[in-house]
Amino acid sequence: MAPANTASHRQIALVLEELSQEVEALGASLCGDMDVAMRHMDSLQAIDLIAQKQRSLAKLLHADCLETEVERIGLDILRERMRLMR
Repeated sequence: MAPANTASHRQIALVLEELSQEVEALGASLCGDMDVAMRHMDSLQAIDLIAQKQRSLAKLLHADCLETEVERIGLDILRERMRLMR
């Protein structure tokens, strides 16, 4: 895979990183209410997964070597999907 380190990709990566922080902050805020946290645990975990995926995709866009960065993805499902890009 060729590096995706263009100016537009770096800007997209920055937005993805910002979104992941916003999504995590939302999840943390919702977890602050134990009643909400107990009733919506699956949804809160989904929020966390969204943030993780966004961070992983942002790292791919910053990567000098996509193949190496794909192998560093901590989420198995996303890593496998990104391997299909080869």
